[in-house]
Amino acid sequence: MEFVRGTNLERTLEARRDAAPDNLKPFEAVHSVFDFVPEQQAEKLPILLKLRDRLLKARRRGFVSDADFARVEPYLPPADLKPWTVADLPAAVRRPFQDTAGVVGRLLLIEPTAGQSDSDVKYLIRWAESFREVALPNGQVVRGSGRAVIFADILQTVMRDIPRTVAFSLAMTLIIVLLTCRRGAPLLLVMGALTVGLGSVALAMTLFHIKINFFNFVALPVSFGIGVDYAVNFVLRYDQDPSQGALGVLRSTGGAILLCSMTTMLGYTALLGSVNQAIRSLGLLAVLGEIGCLAAAALVLPGYLVWREQAAARRSSMPGDLGSHDAPAE
Repeated sequence: MEFVRGTNLERTLEARRDAAPDNLKPFEAVHSVFDFVPEQQAEKLPILLKLRDRLLKARRRGFVSDADFARVEPYLPPADLKPWTVADLPAAVRRPFQDTAGVVGRLLLIEPTAGQSDSDVKYLIRWAESFREVALPNGQVVRGSGRAVIFADILQTVMRDIPRTVAFSLAMTLIIVLLTCRRGAPLLLVMGALTVGLGSVALAMTLFHIKINFFNFVALPVSFGIGVDYAVNFVLRYDQDPSQGALGVLRSTGGAILLCSMTTMLGYTALLGSVNQAIRSLGLLAVLGEIGCLAAAALVLPGYLVWREQAAARRSSMPGDLGSHDAPAE
């Protein structure tokens, strides 16, 4: 087994850490397998053995009581103490620092900054970028990897793709609604209900401090389809027979909309019992989207139509305009 000390890489990483501002330190320390091997053993061992001999001599002469010696004895160096190297370390200690070629010492462990957590996306990315690529003084470039780099890559990809995915989903939803409703008035009603539903989801996310992650963002395109589906069913039925009024349409279609929503909501609610926090966040965001879109289609939209019908009825019951009266005779 070959042992290589990566001092240049360690010094370069430590210099990079020291150059960062105090409040933006990317990592706490750099550790290698050689940290487990004391330095200057040749100078230290004679001193330790000499201290051992003096303590044993003091006990034989009665200067150290049995109680005191019992407390000190576990820390006494053995009589056959000798220098030891990386090769003497347990295999479990060497293994994290051993690369695929079997060389021990070229791999380093980067300790995160104290008080920071890899659940903080900003710190995770800063931590990963600090050792993703390290240029050594000799011109060699060392590329780092590990959990921090992998998760940072995933999160950066998701943050880049989420806006595009959500925008594409919303655009396709608008096209389908346009092809379905065709006319301007039903289209505006459906889009108004969708806007109210998504607005309530955004409000709930703000109130409950729900953050978008690489798993739960799927609930947003789903909410687009849900918000449009309920509203389209209601508006198309209302458009086919306006004479029955919004309340009549709600009586005939509201039960089906509610049943469809409840079955979907129960499925999402089951995700809230998962031990995985990402799956729970997906379930919570999907349930909030379901509630918001259902309320928009079954409460807000009918309420607006009832208000509009009552306003139209009041206008039709008012006397004609003064301009329609006969002009006075001259």
